[in-house]
Amino acid sequence: ILVVVISLPPVIIFLSQISKIALHDNCKFLLRAWSSAFLVCLIVHCAYIVFDLLTGKFIPESNHDPPIRLLLFGFHGFAHTMSSAQELMLSMERAVSCASPEHYHNQSLAKIKLVVAESFSVGKTHLHLNSLVLDNVAIACCISNSIDFASLICLTATTYYVMKRKRLLLNSSLNEKYQIKEALDITRVMLPCGVISLVMKVSCTFAAWIYALDVFDSKYMFTITAGAYFIVSSLNCMICSTLILLKHEGLRRITERMLFPKRVARVRDQRSPDNVREIYFDALFKEWN
Repeated sequence: ILVVVISLPPVIIFLSQISKIALHDNCKFLLRAWSSAFLVCLIVHCAYIVFDLLTGKFIPESNHDPPIRLLLFGFHGFAHTMSSAQELMLSMERAVSCASPEHYHNQSLAKIKLVVAESFSVGKTHLHLNSLVLDNVAIACCISNSIDFASLICLTATTYYVMKRKRLLLNSSLNEKYQIKEALDITRVMLPCGVISLVMKVSCTFAAWIYALDVFDSKYMFTITAGAYFIVSSLNCMICSTLILLKHEGLRRITERMLFPKRVARVRDQRSPDNVREIYFDALFKEWN
């Protein structure tokens, strides 16, 4: 209960404030899908806790004691894998935005391409869901881990590619520079999120592997491994959401205004027009030199 309570606020703030930052519509769509997957993970974790409280089965013998428990694991696994798929698609979308920044900047939401991409990710996560519902935990772990590793590799490659593109576009148009800067801001935040997410999700699946391979014989084995799986997964949702709220400049300003309105107003009053202009051009110079 404590883990869910501390994990929900940053996830809700992240999901609710995405529309207020300056990003391309495609990137906003994928960030909403990513944070929505986090929220579903926490909702299912909450439902799992309520289910235990209602049934009084705090030490179940297996993941289908009773059968509805297996269904909850299936839905959680679906959201868990869906979040990994969004990380993979975000890195690909940022790479595409840098390949032709001027053209991409002027494009609206790519509805057809996003529907196709999301259909593919839903197909992969549906395989994960079926594997869990059919009690094939080992197969479900393989599917989840493969997406996690692929997303981290793609995020790393995209970050390197975007940084290289930025160095080559110093004499390009403002739209191109803006699109490259936007891509770099997101990939710089997403890369540490991807590393943390990979470590946490591998830890989750490590608990699932222990249960699937029946490593030790104890009536508490499922209780311990299931508890570790849910707790680590919920902590991952909190850590990734908090990190992006702190590291992304636009989201950080919005979060500060939301949580500390008086302090932000006091700082704003202390800045003169000359100071603001000096800070702006200093930041601009550092960004492009």
